[in-house]
Amino acid sequence: MLTNLRSTVQENKIYSIGFFAWLILGALIISLIEKGDGILFFNDHRSYYGDLFFRYATMLGEEITYLAIFIFLLIYRRRAAWLVPITGGVVMLVSKGLKEIFQQNRPVAWFKEMDLFEVLNVVEGEPLFSGASSFPSGHTMSAFALFGLLALLIPQKKSIALGILSIALLVGISRVYLIHHFFIDIYAGSIIGTLLALVIFYLWSTFQPTDIRP
Repeated sequence: MLTNLRSTVQENKIYSIGFFAWLILGALIISLIEKGDGILFFNDHRSYYGDLFFRYATMLGEEITYLAIFIFLLIYRRRAAWLVPITGGVVMLVSKGLKEIFQQNRPVAWFKEMDLFEVLNVVEGEPLFSGASSFPSGHTMSAFALFGLLALLIPQKKSIALGILSIALLVGISRVYLIHHFFIDIYAGSIIGTLLALVIFYLWSTFQPTDIRP
């Protein structure tokens, strides 16, 4: 399995390089900032257009995007289309299970505990979640699983691969901007989501060794 996964990564070199660059950059950021600093950074740079942009960007990790990609694959790679709802189901189960295990407070609850909630410049109209379900970010996991899978299924071109990765990253950043998650939550979500995409793609392609085209 490890050999096949290594081959898959090599065949998707542009996406893989971009993702590994994100891993290094993300690890560096985590080592340099305190837990709530990412949220405070966006808190100081919030704007009407930024609020509007990220409220829509976060939807790219939600059901409507799964539906759009499912329809796209029904046309482009029909047999692969059913991996989309499978991926959604797996992400939901893994996300829920990990949140139950780690039980980490959402940023709103954390800032209240630190007696710093009043410094937050919240996004108007955006719900503020305060339960113990922060780690990892389900939206980010979802985006990296779904778009990572898409990158594995379509021909690799530099602009397409980097565009797909950028969308997944945008979903993660939106979760910090909207005060739903800490940076470490989206970092972990990106890793778990990517691993899920690799495993799902590997298991699917194993049962179609001679032809995984439509």
